[in-house]
Amino acid sequence: MKRKSIVLLSLVLACSMALAFAAGAKESAGAAQEVKTIKFYGSDAQYNKNIIAKFEAENPDVKVQIVPIDFDNAEQIIKTGIASGNPVDVSFFWGSQISAFVSSGMALDLTPYLTADNNAWMNTFVPKYIDAGKIDGKYYAVSYQPVIETLFVNETIFAENNLQVPTTWDELLVVAEQLKQKGIYALGNWSGQNHQLLVFAYQVMANNGVLEQAAAGKLPFAGSNEAPGLRTALELLRDVYKKGYWYPGEGALTATKDQVQAAFFQGRIAMLFDAGSNVGQYEKDAPFKVGVAKFPLVEKGGKYGVNVVTNALFVPINAAHKEEAVRFIKFYTSEAGQSETMATGRLPSIKAKQDKIDNKLMQALMNTTTGDNVVSYRHMQNISPEVNSYLQNDLVGAVCAGESIDSALAKLEALRVKAMGK
Repeated sequence: MKRKSIVLLSLVLACSMALAFAAGAKESAGAAQEVKTIKFYGSDAQYNKNIIAKFEAENPDVKVQIVPIDFDNAEQIIKTGIASGNPVDVSFFWGSQISAFVSSGMALDLTPYLTADNNAWMNTFVPKYIDAGKIDGKYYAVSYQPVIETLFVNETIFAENNLQVPTTWDELLVVAEQLKQKGIYALGNWSGQNHQLLVFAYQVMANNGVLEQAAAGKLPFAGSNEAPGLRTALELLRDVYKKGYWYPGEGALTATKDQVQAAFFQGRIAMLFDAGSNVGQYEKDAPFKVGVAKFPLVEKGGKYGVNVVTNALFVPINAAHKEEAVRFIKFYTSEAGQSETMATGRLPSIKAKQDKIDNKLMQALMNTTTGDNVVSYRHMQNISPEVNSYLQNDLVGAVCAGESIDSALAKLEALRVKAMGK
């Protein structure tokens, strides 16, 4: 009887251990299968889908859901999500304009991640590109692509009309008049990005030695001691507009992106202002030979300003999955991620890919950023969200439409004073 009891007890213990083991195994399996889904506010283009597929293959515990971006209203949409307490986990924005979120405490400080392991992640970047997302010594945005403001050139037009691509403003005016006589607009640019044309202002500032101060909002934009450059740029752009060199003439200030790009592809525009990040699109879609050129210099022999605007990614301060979000950004800016963006004609931001650009048009674009006379700058939009909005949406258009330059600069100066607190 005693032996039977011992056997029975042994069987009970064995069953209990088996059940416990099974439960533990089931619990472990459940934990291993736990998958977190992060939301990514970005383009739903194929290169992003390719990056996500590769990331998920290496990170089976994370799924990435693309929330298609509305570039025209990105800032407001992102801020609304953060304020509601339900933001995306990773968001696209322009690195050099990240102050729009930092100033209101909406962006996660990514410095600890970038500087971990003796700056291991940060050291993979070209310094001027990663620094585009730095404010007061801290990094809030990780740049994955430089957005070089440039001129896309219809080289066929210039060749057929025996003209040279202008390198100075005076040359531009001469060429523009010759093209006008042939029914061709010299310049194309669309509503919403007229702030790009202020590259002339940055050139003047660079040649007067005040570029860094002015771009940081430390010099007045109006008055007897105003920073040089803005007035000059506005005068030049107003002149081009009034002379009808800017497509499509009177409607140039409200022309849409689709309208302007269509006119460029139709051979009605000789030179198109746009971000260099679109070089792949123009090379693929244009039915003529496309080239890239530097913005004309205000004066020959002067310094040339090159912006450090970048496409970047950041993590909202109250994102639900911060660690997974950072892991995704790390992969996005790795060699594997950058290979996908480069395949679509986009320039890389990491050192390992800088010398692997084999596309001639992309190489030409990079060459516009080099030279002894090249000076890098950050946009004045960083001064404050209000300054950013006025520069991007109002300043150039208002002056070309008839507002006095004094009045327009006074409005900008009021915004600068408010932002600087004095």
